[in-house]
Amino acid sequence: MLALIIDIGIFLNLFFTSYVFFKDPFEFYLSYIPILALLPIFILKYKFYAQNLYILIPLLIVGIFNIAVDNNTIANFLKIYLNIAISLIFYQYVMQYYEFDVKRIFKMYLNVSFFVCLIGLFQLVSYWIGFKYGYNLKLIYIVNKWSLTSGGLGIRINSLFSEPSYLGAVIGPAFFISIYQIITRTSNFLSLKKCLVVITCYVLSFSSVAYLGIFFAVVLLTINYGAVRYFLIAIPLVIFLFFIAYNNTKEFKERVDGINELFFENILDNDISKTETKSGKVKRIRNFLKRVHGSSFVFYNNYNAAKQNFKENPLFGTGLGSHEFAYEKYNLSEKIGGIYQFNTTDANSMFLRVVSEAGLIGILFLILFIFKYFVSRDLNNNEIDDYWLIGNALLVLILLQYARQGNYTYNGFFLYGWMYYYNKMAYNKYAESLNVDSK
Repeated sequence: MLALIIDIGIFLNLFFTSYVFFKDPFEFYLSYIPILALLPIFILKYKFYAQNLYILIPLLIVGIFNIAVDNNTIANFLKIYLNIAISLIFYQYVMQYYEFDVKRIFKMYLNVSFFVCLIGLFQLVSYWIGFKYGYNLKLIYIVNKWSLTSGGLGIRINSLFSEPSYLGAVIGPAFFISIYQIITRTSNFLSLKKCLVVITCYVLSFSSVAYLGIFFAVVLLTINYGAVRYFLIAIPLVIFLFFIAYNNTKEFKERVDGINELFFENILDNDISKTETKSGKVKRIRNFLKRVHGSSFVFYNNYNAAKQNFKENPLFGTGLGSHEFAYEKYNLSEKIGGIYQFNTTDANSMFLRVVSEAGLIGILFLILFIFKYFVSRDLNNNEIDDYWLIGNALLVLILLQYARQGNYTYNGFFLYGWMYYYNKMAYNKYAESLNVDSK
């Protein structure tokens, strides 16, 4: 019973972040309570992983320097630094608690993912039949960071997550495994029926993040199978799925069109007249809002702020928690009347935030982490599939985090990072044992 309670406590932060106790000076989620309860126990029971300091000490030094030169404040830096430090240390202890058995943890994640997707499908069916207590969780749960989103087939599925995009990110690895097992007709991780539930829920979330996850999954499967014929099949498949989503999902179409208008058509500046009148500005802004989705502008706005901040502080950035100050200096919201000032602290993307707050060193860390601990499929079929499947499934989530989630630790991201790392370590040991046996 105690082990089950600990499991629930650990996984709560991965799947339930819909209740916030308070928002100032930082957001404190219900799911943080098990972390704070378990951390002292883990500290007493397990050995501290000293390599954590290789990350924490440089971040501390850069942070102190940027506070000294007025690029950041003590409060902003400590809020993010302590959050990262606690998550980094806690989830490494979690790996020790589970005896570094990545496959066991990953299977637990898959089972919870299936349960969450089942709730998601129940949510959609409840909407169709008019059972409001089944699709509007605010009526039966105490959730203050959860919202019902219209679209798709009536509503966009978000299950226990606050919005569909978070479901799109967290369920990404489960989708990767599910689509692989459906294609290969295997059931090593989930039964095929459960795979269908995961895939259906994931697609019906109508989330642009989920569609990006589908794209990453197809690309990674293609890379691992390595044959030109698979690549040639994958490209038209991805294009086909893109056009299906584009032509049938209004939300996705609006975001794609907005990105095109901002990054390629330069709509933000092209329509501005040198002698713009007040009425001309109002007309221009209205035209802009008709053509560009708000989330597309938020992403572009943070991209611009991160880019400009990187130009000024290219090597180490301006320190953890400093992006909001870069945003204040470089944001473009004034050009459209000062609206859509969202994600000012987290940059709408972990990669953009690292560009802004950690500079070139941070960028190199993100890239090297992926490539150094990547496990590819053995094309000679001499090895079991567990390692490359788990590693690539986790990589889907990591890539989605880089692209579309600016909070460094949201939904237990560091646990997925540690699993990715230790999966590679386990694979190396397994590969060494094969070499020893073959001699």
